[in-house]
Amino acid sequence: MKKVKVNLSVAESAERIKQSLQEKGFTLFCDIDHQANASSVDLELPAARALIFGNPLAGTKLMQKDIAASLDLPLRISVVEDGGDTLVVHMSTEDYCRNYQLEGHPVLEKIEQLFAALVSELSN
Repeated sequence: MKKVKVNLSVAESAERIKQSLQEKGFTLFCDIDHQANASSVDLELPAARALIFGNPLAGTKLMQKDIAASLDLPLRISVVEDGGDTLVVHMSTEDYCRNYQLEGHPVLEKIEQLFAALVSELSN
């Protein structure tokens, strides 16, 4: 798992990631606001958003190699407040290879590049 500190709020980071994903042609399946969900049951939680997104062409290729990867697809990226810092959290290619039979799969390199670009764009 990778955690990268960014200098934006959770809300602004999540919105920028959503916009970037849309511009890149990805489908956003869900935007989960964990803080709002906690508040709805009278519990407190720092700001935390989980975005679930994907591209069926890429995801299908991974699942054709190891159908168990369906557990972690579509892709997920979280933006969380932790101790006053905003962190972007996502799985690494090493995580996918450790959990599934995907070693050397060309889609993993593209996923790594995508996550790196999304994080980098938050610095601009």
